[in-house]
Amino acid sequence: MMRKSPMKQENRQTISGADFKEYFQPENLQKALEIKAEYKEELKVAAGSTDLLVANYEKLHEIEYWLDLVKLDELKEIKVKDNKLHIGAMVTHLDLMDSDLIKDKLPVLAAAAEDVGSPQIRSRGTIGGNICTSSPAGDLLAPLLSYEASFKLQTEAGERIVKAEDFFTGPKRNLMEADELLTEIIIPMTENKREGAWIKVGRRKALVISTLTLAVVMEFEGEKIVKAGVAMGSVAPTPVRLKGIEAVMIDQTLKDLDYKALGKEVKSSINPIDDLRGTKEYREDVAVDVMVRALNEIERKVSS
Repeated sequence: MMRKSPMKQENRQTISGADFKEYFQPENLQKALEIKAEYKEELKVAAGSTDLLVANYEKLHEIEYWLDLVKLDELKEIKVKDNKLHIGAMVTHLDLMDSDLIKDKLPVLAAAAEDVGSPQIRSRGTIGGNICTSSPAGDLLAPLLSYEASFKLQTEAGERIVKAEDFFTGPKRNLMEADELLTEIIIPMTENKREGAWIKVGRRKALVISTLTLAVVMEFEGEKIVKAGVAMGSVAPTPVRLKGIEAVMIDQTLKDLDYKALGKEVKSSINPIDDLRGTKEYREDVAVDVMVRALNEIERKVSS
């Protein structure tokens, strides 16, 4: 492979005795993008590394080039700009849980972050890592779909914005190019009253990969539902947004909705598999129950 002239020495670290050739730890995003542009798919990008190190534990010695983003403070911000909430890709699950802005504006995302792994994983793992791992069981993915999030993907040469619902292409696959980094998650704000519900089903309450997840977000004008986001994880090759269910909700009130009928509609809208965490039939049956539970939870919140 043809290489550009070597990076300046202060932008790289070589750890003596390690199997890898280069361990990069840049201090600004531009340097990180330059490194990504040069090494592309040869490079493993490390955010919190809670998934990366587990997935590659037996073959760490085969990875020659690493890009560690831990020093990129510009990717650790949560802010509002142009009526949109911007979350840096290096924001941790713990940051999401503790942020007053997230808890106030995106409570479903905050609740999902609280359900991730263990305290140690939540303090290390990042929203960007959860997205880029692209597991159908990723806890933050259904909430991001339900809030109509978009992702900013940057290269040395430019950037593009991709809708969350278009980003995932298969189990642990997405449409990122080899020279791109995910840098920001962008979620539209609203002046309407917004309520939601998050449900995670697993074999225990902590340190568990989800058997099924559901995120429901509704916007109201008075009692009328004017917008809805319904998304699920672990029920298809990718996290899925259930637009057919959303369409049924629009211009209705909660009292107008037949919760059980919507639950059955969810069952016919998903395509789960059998695996160690649950059978296809189990997931289909649970999907009915969690949809009814979520709607009841939202109704209680709206009424309080």
